[in-house]
Amino acid sequence: MSNVVNPRRVKKLTAVQEALEILREMIASAEIEEAGRLPAEDELAARLGISRLTVREALAVLEREGVIARVQGRGTLVNRFARRLTGRIDSAREIGKFIEENGYRASTDRVKGRWQPAAPPEAAKLEIEPGEEVLVVEKRFLADGKPAAFCVDRVPRRRFSRFDFDIPDLAKAVFPLVERLCNCYLTHDVVEIIPAVAEGRLAEALQVGPGTPILRLDVVVYASEGYPVMYNTEYYLDHFVRFTLCRIAAYMT
Repeated sequence: MSNVVNPRRVKKLTAVQEALEILREMIASAEIEEAGRLPAEDELAARLGISRLTVREALAVLEREGVIARVQGRGTLVNRFARRLTGRIDSAREIGKFIEENGYRASTDRVKGRWQPAAPPEAAKLEIEPGEEVLVVEKRFLADGKPAAFCVDRVPRRRFSRFDFDIPDLAKAVFPLVERLCNCYLTHDVVEIIPAVAEGRLAEALQVGPGTPILRLDVVVYASEGYPVMYNTEYYLDHFVRFTLCRIAAYMT
């Protein structure tokens, strides 16, 4: 089976992101479900206390995600399937968020961090020389206290502008931590979806038998300038985390 490569947009807590969170709550509300559409941009801006430009940018994101459709003369319509879109793999977010979207309480344990030389495959992903030092962070994610995912994050030493962190910091959300330590702005990542099986230490961490099928995501996260900052390998048990993807229909002649 060939690997699937899919670019994702990294979600951030900007004004647009805050507007997106509120709009998603509105879309999930009984009021919008009955109406089948969102209020006009002016009304949304007044309700949210933000500019029309911010509203327009947030609506553009929702339209790209397939949640809404803006139709001339009919307004902003909410696609009926939008409520079923959880764990969206086309929008990058923290692993804990994916777990919560699947209805579980997320937590972490077994957090470890170490510096080690980059192996050739890691160096190729990060566009550095083999043997260059990288920070490797391992973390297990729990769903209602049960193992649900395991993640290995790698960040090259050359990307760091500061080193004021310790193990408790590594247990926190990875995107803001890396931005702070590397003085960068993370904007996109590219993910490979790879069928895998749990073996050895990974099987023990996820508390499954050797050979158990799992989902592996290989993720390279990029800064706004276009260079890779982080290479992550994420392993998921599908009975805790399920991903969805909304695709725009494209017809070829």
